[in-house]
Amino acid sequence: MLYKYNDGSILKTMTSRELIALPIWKGQRILDRTHSDSIKTAVGSNVQSLDSGYSIVKYKEETTDGTFVVSSYLIDGQHRASVIRDYYKETICEPDFNITVVEKEVETETDAIEYFNKINNVKAQQWRMDPNLIINNYISALEKAFNKDKKCLRIRKATLRPYLCSEKLREAFIANTKLLKNSNDAITKFVNNVLKYNKELIAKFSLDLTQEDNKESKLKQRALDIKFCLAHDTKLKWVPLLMDGI
Repeated sequence: MLYKYNDGSILKTMTSRELIALPIWKGQRILDRTHSDSIKTAVGSNVQSLDSGYSIVKYKEETTDGTFVVSSYLIDGQHRASVIRDYYKETICEPDFNITVVEKEVETETDAIEYFNKINNVKAQQWRMDPNLIINNYISALEKAFNKDKKCLRIRKATLRPYLCSEKLREAFIANTKLLKNSNDAITKFVNNVLKYNKELIAKFSLDLTQEDNKESKLKQRALDIKFCLAHDTKLKWVPLLMDGI
């Protein structure tokens, strides 16, 4: 660590190959190849000049065996990183070099979204047209509705049922981009629909448990314990269902 900022993020160093090995945070703007190519042209063979301007977020993620690991994602600087990645593909034997990154630990996807918004200057047109940025607004609104109790985060970065994985949620939105409407009114209506639907599922699961005793019963009981049943459907079919017509 080189320096700790007031917001808790830290300035640190890593190698360029470590950087390009990081997965890209999925709430990022869609990669603009024209922008990457312009950076590539500007730096030419001096790719070492791309040694700063990167931000990383770190989450605690639940694995399939129920343990937690810390995972890092590149949340800013993806165009520069893509130039470095292409450079190593084209010049295999080139040596590594050090870069500086700002790293911040976050608890939820909303924390990451707020951090992304803070460090990025996004044009209004991009907010209207880039589906990833619109999806961020939906995810943030859902987390604020269901993650009010910080001791019980119902929507998490990577997790096991009955908690809902925000990555799966994002995938469901991406599969239904035609239904996305980027307005506060539409997002509020959707969240209200989801809250109502969750209450209906709670009532249904409560009834189910009086009539059945099978492998689903334990999961349904765990969902009832946290008053959150949205992750039971692994395909999240309720996403397009509750978006349609808002």
